[in-house]
Amino acid sequence: MNEELKYAAANMGHAKLRTLLTVLGIVIGVAIIMAILALGAGMRYSINQHLEALGGDKIVVSPAQAMSGRPVEVAPFTSSDMKAVSGIPGVKDVLPMFYRPAVAEYRGESADVYVMGVEPRGIDYFRQFYRLREGRLFRQEETRSAVIGYRIAEKVFDRKPAVGDVIKVNGRSFRIVGVLEEIGSPEDDTTIYIPLEPAQRMYGVQDEVMMIWVVVDNPEKIDLVAERIEDVLERRRGGKDFEVYTPRDIAEQVDRMLDIVSFVLAGIASISLVVGGVIIMNTLLTSVMERTREIGVMKAVGASSLQVLRVFLIEAALIGFIGGVLGVGLGVVLAKLIELAGRAYMGSGFVVLVNPELMLFSLGFALLVGVVSGIYPAYRASRLEPVEALRYE
Repeated sequence: MNEELKYAAANMGHAKLRTLLTVLGIVIGVAIIMAILALGAGMRYSINQHLEALGGDKIVVSPAQAMSGRPVEVAPFTSSDMKAVSGIPGVKDVLPMFYRPAVAEYRGESADVYVMGVEPRGIDYFRQFYRLREGRLFRQEETRSAVIGYRIAEKVFDRKPAVGDVIKVNGRSFRIVGVLEEIGSPEDDTTIYIPLEPAQRMYGVQDEVMMIWVVVDNPEKIDLVAERIEDVLERRRGGKDFEVYTPRDIAEQVDRMLDIVSFVLAGIASISLVVGGVIIMNTLLTSVMERTREIGVMKAVGASSLQVLRVFLIEAALIGFIGGVLGVGLGVVLAKLIELAGRAYMGSGFVVLVNPELMLFSLGFALLVGVVSGIYPAYRASRLEPVEALRYE
């Protein structure tokens, strides 16, 4: 086997440019696939981290399809809906949230932001998710106080708003009393948080909320409580124009979406590896033709068909392995560049996760492509008859 390995390596060295171009096809394919899979793994990790920060004792009730990202006619919830939910056994608290796009103005500049109307205890329940960088939360009785997200404090305006400054939201002035740490998602970090009632009045509604967070007293019974909430609201609203999500439901939905996206993108990227495999096959077939007399000599001096087969398979495997190693290295660099660009645009929540398992998978996949692509040329070489091969010009 050592002699066959040395012989295959020597053959690759004799045609350096052709070998380099063949390896390059594998390198590009592996790097793209690895970067895409690392992006998917990072997105899954980031979302799971956010779900853990929200806590396993909370249920979100939202209008139907609101979390799908598709435009939908939203039927808001009312205080009577929340009162009905709060009376369900197992419910510890009900947190109303009012969420709308808005225009913020600060020292002559304006920007599109989001406004979140919420009760102070609502933010306090999510203390692992919403962490104060400076200042404090607004109080229940305050109607002109606001807490701003990280991007509003640091990136939205040229002159950075700070605690004590006044910022206008849809033409109404609010005193900034707190600034949040970076959450990592652009929407959350570009949100201005104000008390619920002033937010409702700003949009001309008095008894409407866009989303309800339900805190349960026992996380182990969260699925049972979710079923009760669904039954109660469906009876009250005359049908199911809403969705009830537990943390596990959200995680499963996100995983399914990411699996589909990753599969499609990886499938597209795999085309480059298939092209690389075709190049390997073409290279080895050309090599077989060029070395026909050499193969004849090998067989004439006693080399078996199996030994010839192994020489060409080893050469194909070497091309796949070298391309895989270089592709993994390039994939790591590409993944980090994507992460840097993503964080600059999306925030710290954008993560690209490269782990040893992903690197081994990419390397193994490249090796497999090399070996499979080399099977037919190796078979052709092994089937050559010594006499005919020696006559070949």
